[in-house]
Amino acid sequence: MSDGLACKLCGSTVVEPVFSEVSQGRTYTSYHCPSCNVYQTLGEVAPVSPDYVDLTADDLTEDHVYLQRTHKHPAFKEWLDNIKAFDKNFNNGDPHSVLDIGCDVGGFLDFAADSGLTIYGFDASSSQVDVARQRHPNVRNAISIKGYAENIGDDVRFDFITMWDVFEHIREPFPLLADVKKYLAPNGIFFISVPGGGPIPARMKVQKLLKQQSAGLIPWEHVFYHTRRSLKIVFAKAGFQVLKIGGVAPYVQAMSLHEGIRRVAHRVLKSTAYAFQYPAYVQTDKR
Repeated sequence: MSDGLACKLCGSTVVEPVFSEVSQGRTYTSYHCPSCNVYQTLGEVAPVSPDYVDLTADDLTEDHVYLQRTHKHPAFKEWLDNIKAFDKNFNNGDPHSVLDIGCDVGGFLDFAADSGLTIYGFDASSSQVDVARQRHPNVRNAISIKGYAENIGDDVRFDFITMWDVFEHIREPFPLLADVKKYLAPNGIFFISVPGGGPIPARMKVQKLLKQQSAGLIPWEHVFYHTRRSLKIVFAKAGFQVLKIGGVAPYVQAMSLHEGIRRVAHRVLKSTAYAFQYPAYVQTDKR
């Protein structure tokens, strides 16, 4: 038990420190909540991810752009296949819109536009917004759905809202989820893809075995590592009905022996509690 600290999802005060890492002279500690099985950074953190919002145009290297486009393309295709299964009207010719929260340089928006969707997006990084707006004029620099909607017209509603590797950065998830409910169209679908918390105990053992200084979990940025149970809890508490929580198609890298092993491991583990990455598809609970 850690005195004075409580889980941000369920409120339990029984939270256990699991790992700490140092950034710019400050130590950040992630705690495990046995009640909802989430790993979370507790204590003071910057309100918006500093490593992200401070990116400059010079930081947007070819590798960075690759990680936001080609790297995730199999997962983008998997998202579309699932959306078509959930939304039977998708292929009827009716227009559909998507808002990508944390759209980065617009990699997912490129894919969605090619799939016939009307594109909206915002990002906290102004340098990345500048790149994305070259192809998608509705992209804005913003840190909330409300702020973005006020910029483009507060009456807008979206058929799909997506967060690719962003939800784990959100310091206070429930205000964000309340905004998602407000701006999601009737029968709309909210999607997230987040790094999984299940492998963390194994990573801690490997770190100890190899005598590594850090497991590279960046707790000042990834303030939450979710599991299936914690995702079900956070969505139920926010008033959403879960359509699917599973494993996401692996984000690809240049092929090598290591990459081949990584892809096989990813596929073997994607349907287990040890999945590297979790996708979740939810709708507003109408019960």
